[in-house]
Amino acid sequence: MKKIIRKTLAFLTAAVLAVTAAVVPVSAANETIKLPSNEAMSFVDSMGAGWNLGNAFDAWAAKTPANELSLETSWCGAKTTKELIKTVKNAGFKTIRIPVSWHNHVDKDYNISSEWLSRVKEVVDWCLAEDLYVIINIHHDNDKNDYAYYRPSKAEKNQSVKYIKSIWTQVANTFKSYDDRLVFQGMNEPRLTGSKNYEWWYNKDNVPDEVKEALELINLYNQTFVDTVRGTGGKNASRYLLIVGYAANYGDLGTLSPYFKMPEDSVKNRLIADAHYYGISVRESPKVIDGLYEAYTSKGIPAVITEYGLNENGYKYSDNTDIAVQRMGDFYAYAREHGISVIVWDNNYGGKGISNGHKFIDRKTATVITPEIVSAITKAGAPANVIKAKAAVSKSAVKLTWDKVSGATKYAVYMYKNGKYTCIASKVTANSYTVNKLTAGTKYKFYVRAYVNGKWTKTSQSKVTAATTKK
Repeated sequence: MKKIIRKTLAFLTAAVLAVTAAVVPVSAANETIKLPSNEAMSFVDSMGAGWNLGNAFDAWAAKTPANELSLETSWCGAKTTKELIKTVKNAGFKTIRIPVSWHNHVDKDYNISSEWLSRVKEVVDWCLAEDLYVIINIHHDNDKNDYAYYRPSKAEKNQSVKYIKSIWTQVANTFKSYDDRLVFQGMNEPRLTGSKNYEWWYNKDNVPDEVKEALELINLYNQTFVDTVRGTGGKNASRYLLIVGYAANYGDLGTLSPYFKMPEDSVKNRLIADAHYYGISVRESPKVIDGLYEAYTSKGIPAVITEYGLNENGYKYSDNTDIAVQRMGDFYAYAREHGISVIVWDNNYGGKGISNGHKFIDRKTATVITPEIVSAITKAGAPANVIKAKAAVSKSAVKLTWDKVSGATKYAVYMYKNGKYTCIASKVTANSYTVNKLTAGTKYKFYVRAYVNGKWTKTSQSKVTAATTKK
């Protein structure tokens, strides 16, 4: 998201389905939505609904001020506090994305100033102390001319590769001991900045040469990012990484483009597809989710929409609460049903009568100013962590196994008997459980729930495991 106004993207739909999933007893589920079960999908599910600390650490200036730390407040007007982070957590958000621009804070060799890196680390630590998932990235370091620290053009290729390597080497080394809750996003909206015709859009049916070149270079930059982070070792050897396409386009120009290529990785299933989406009409929203579902989550590859709002350049959220509650709640629910987590954009500008802002939490007072909207999206986007167990049978036993659920401290196993599901084990710490003393040649049904952040996860009819013992 840019601070200044840019070309409006396609609009949002309202006719989306709300997901429903009962806890106990198991309820019917939408059988058309098939989501593979693996640790990566569970991880993104655990990220739940997210919130962007926008226009703070991503703010930049044509000339770095004498006090470089003042840039944090130059766009949003407020310094990030512990109280703000607590408010985000208490509001029901599970993830905070912290966009970061680095180019005002590096020397000619791209060494990051210790003051800036320390301040970013301080806020990351506050978020993790609240048990939030955190995303940090390279954000506005892609403007044209003097600010082209990375840009997908042949002329700036060498500089871009050097910059991405340098920044991510330093950032990754700073956080190499941090656990999986910290996620890295290689770039924000890589594109041909300053291009009159192609900055935000290109004709996918007749792609011009300079755009083809840009698409190839974005693939290269993504690969550079992955290789650099993995090369620092520690927890970075298997950290989850967000991968973005051209301009973070949500349609077939970004991560859904035939020109887009997921980087090769030294570890399996640790890359997350990324996209942005802003819009409010009733035409595009299911297509956004459906596209990511078909290309990624239906195949067990996690996806996140890291920026979302009801209009690219802002919306009168406080004046249209009912509409926002319905449309944003529906969007989050539809995304969750399709295995996708969504992070709302907040730039701390907005309020009654203000249309060109995205403000849900006031940063100076650390208070939620749109409680109905925030409640709708955090509930609709809450983690499902629905487990699908596998079964191995003998004549008298069924051994259930399942993928690890991120953040789970224990599991509960339920068995269907006497017309209802009954908990038969509630303190399982392993990823397996064997049910013994069963009758040969008999069909049994089970499901498993995880205990995450003080709550038991949901389940659904499609996740019940049926198993028949051997005769």
